Amino acid sequence: MLPSFHDDYLVGYEVDCEGRQIKLHIKPAASVAEQAGVSTVVFTGVEGYNFEGDAFGNIILDLEAVTTTGFVSQYRGELAESFRVSGAPGTWASDLDAAPRFLSEQGIQAFILSSSWGLSGWVLARGAFVVPR
Repeated sequence: MLPSFHDDYLVGYEVDCEGRQIKLHIKPAASVAEQAGVSTVVFTGVEGYNFEGDAFGNIILDLEAVTTTGFVSQYRGELAESFRVSGAPGTWASDLDAAPRFLSEQGIQAFILSSSWGLSGWVLARGAFVVPR
């Protein structure tokens, strides 16, 4: 389970396609901890992701794990269109009725990034952990 990053700033992110890893660099709001450093959320075994709306000053509303069934239901249209256009996020997206079971059997978890301002999206990964400040 990930800690709360509510109202913290997403100051950067990295995508390592070959290593199938994504890092979110998060800094607490200045009013909470003036001298605090940056925490990094590391997603490993990434199966797919989508981020949009980077405002170069992103404020996190929530970063939460959701069920693969809920994820596929919520993003069904986006997943179908992405697969149709580019084959992303993977061959499993060709059958969205079977996708939740496939993702679960592969140990894939769904994470939703919501924002108060700026970047939002999702990550499908085998794991996530936080490298502390």
